[in-house]
Amino acid sequence: MPLPPLHSNPVLLMRFAPKASHDLIHCVINRLTQGGIIVVTSENDEAKGKYNFHSAGEDRPVVLGLTTTQEFLENEAEIANLIMPCRTNHENITFVMEHFTVASRGNFINASKDMKNLAEKGKRWRKGDISEYDSDGLFTHAERAILLESMLNFLLVLDNADESSDLSKLFDSMGVSYRVSGNLMKSMAAKLHLKKPSSSLTTTSLCQVLKTHGFVDVICPVHIPSIRSKIERKTFSFISPPPLQAIRDYYGEAVAFYFAWMHHMTVWFMIPGILGLFVYLLRNFRGETIEDCDFTPLFGIVAFLWAILCVRFWERKEARLSYQFGTFAFTTQDRVKFGQRPNFEGKMRLNPVTGMMEKYYPAYKRRIKVAVSAFVTIVLLAGASVIMVISLNVQGYISQEDQERWDPSGEDAHPLYFPWFASLADEGGIFDTNSYWKSMIPALLRAVAVATMNKQYSKIAEQLSEWENHETLVDHENSLILKRLLFETFDAYIILFYLAIYERNITMLRAELVGAFNVDSLRRLFTESILPYIKRRFANKKSSGKSKKKDDDLADTSSDGVLTVEAGLDEYDQFDDYIEMLIQFGYVTLFASAYPLASFIAIFGNICESRSDAWKLGHLYRMPNPVRRSDIGTWKLALRVMVWTSALTNCFLFAFTSNQMRQWFPSNFTTDNFGRPMLVSENAHETVLIMFAIEHALFLIGLFVRSLVDKTPQDVVIEIEKRQWLHESNLAKARLQSTKVIDRRCREKKAD
Repeated sequence: MPLPPLHSNPVLLMRFAPKASHDLIHCVINRLTQGGIIVVTSENDEAKGKYNFHSAGEDRPVVLGLTTTQEFLENEAEIANLIMPCRTNHENITFVMEHFTVASRGNFINASKDMKNLAEKGKRWRKGDISEYDSDGLFTHAERAILLESMLNFLLVLDNADESSDLSKLFDSMGVSYRVSGNLMKSMAAKLHLKKPSSSLTTTSLCQVLKTHGFVDVICPVHIPSIRSKIERKTFSFISPPPLQAIRDYYGEAVAFYFAWMHHMTVWFMIPGILGLFVYLLRNFRGETIEDCDFTPLFGIVAFLWAILCVRFWERKEARLSYQFGTFAFTTQDRVKFGQRPNFEGKMRLNPVTGMMEKYYPAYKRRIKVAVSAFVTIVLLAGASVIMVISLNVQGYISQEDQERWDPSGEDAHPLYFPWFASLADEGGIFDTNSYWKSMIPALLRAVAVATMNKQYSKIAEQLSEWENHETLVDHENSLILKRLLFETFDAYIILFYLAIYERNITMLRAELVGAFNVDSLRRLFTESILPYIKRRFANKKSSGKSKKKDDDLADTSSDGVLTVEAGLDEYDQFDDYIEMLIQFGYVTLFASAYPLASFIAIFGNICESRSDAWKLGHLYRMPNPVRRSDIGTWKLALRVMVWTSALTNCFLFAFTSNQMRQWFPSNFTTDNFGRPMLVSENAHETVLIMFAIEHALFLIGLFVRSLVDKTPQDVVIEIEKRQWLHESNLAKARLQSTKVIDRRCREKKAD
């Protein structure tokens, strides 16, 4: 079943804020029409098919359903260098991934379907693919959305041939800025040898103006319920992997890479999961504890090597998917075309490479702002540290015993010990650590405090990233991810590192790990699925008199209010899904020797998480704007840092946090007055040397194992080389043909 017809069904929705006036909406619609963007439907208008909108004071905002024609979409695909499967005339190369051009559109029609049918024989695509294309087999729903959004982002306030319009006059009367400064216009016109600056130099993007001044608050794709339901049914199946190609074709590459990574991690968790379960059962059978089990350190070594291979094979999967998705040859210019931020600010200049006009913002200014953002983040992390120290006291992790260990005389106070807070965890206190229920209260309070801090910092991080003024959506997102990643991983791991490094108590560390792991899993399920579902059901009951939503292909949505409902949903934040998986990966790798069973439990958590994410993505949040990506970006760097750090952390757990190393080298250890393992002074240097020797050996083995596995699969390398060879072959033919033409003309001139 092909996608719904383009000309009569909305691809994007645009919601105007209540402050947008009747006249402004009419002028915007006229400008959209001039730019090839069709308003196919409108909601909250009284006369169907006419733009009879509400007054600016009403609560229900106007929501437009936007689409375009196939011709405009194909032209935009060529401008944006969209890479798609293409037939070739070469007898040994049937298909190749190539930039779309209107002139050769015949080679692209139904090429994606034919390529998948051919690839199924080689099992590179899963059978039973449920991807949907338009009637020509060219574009998917995600590609329609991203191309239409690109048209929208590059649509200027004034057409090239116009000096003014009703829209520009309305903006002038409202005091809305939409023009480039006069001196800069003259400068650019002089560089281009123009007597008078054209409107393409004088005005900015219409979409940017509408968003910046708060006239439009939502622009996002529109769901197609039939395709969404197919994807959900396939994802909910326990006997097949998620339909990655269908997810990519519907939601875009960014969402597809997330589901691919989650499935990859779930499958790979089975290796340490089964091994961790075996270690757990063996330890119980032998009557040992995590403190003195001599097999557990071996599990830490295996977990490190497993993590090396897990990330390496994910890079291979990324390479395969990026080729399959057509994002393997992404350049900086492609990233700008597909994802330039409407809010990006800069001075207009001539691009030294292309010679075209572009917005430019100096890199040194952005670096200064990034440095300021880093300072702000460090200050806020210091504030979060205070909360964590208080939590350590009320949970009983820092007590009078720590003060005595710090300075038995009591003259020098422990820097992290606060007697009043610590007394709350004493016997009979409100957070008595001897009581199961009372001891759970501070853990829950800390979870609430952490969630609150993370939520508040996310707003600050968004403002800082916006202030840094990144040009592309991908760069802006990576900057935002890095800030929030540092903050939230700090909140998640700081207490664990304190227990491992300072307290050196693996029993307390394991208890905290188990609690954090379980509480975090329940929190994720409640805050991401159950709570939004309850809020939505409550909102639906509260809004009476609305017709029920029909599960069709949106052929006629104006009477149902479907677009209004979708626009009113919360925005999907992919960061929350990624950070949960990353923190879970850290629990499994960084503290493998303390909690071997974590990876086994993570398998079941991820199975539920993937299905929960697929459902909430289709029902609880607005459909995310597709983002062209070739990998998971900053998250992969975070994975690598965790993997290599885990070699050091697990060696430290083995040597100093537990008695595990003591089982192998008993003469090197003794016990202090507080029951903690202590190095024998005569052999201390030997013990430290052994620990770092193991750690360095793990690094070398990890580098060796990583080098044995190629980053890009050989079949993908061959396909890319085929593409390059075809380019070179076609270029050589063109040169030969040009030479023949020149020779013929020379002979004709001599003959004359």
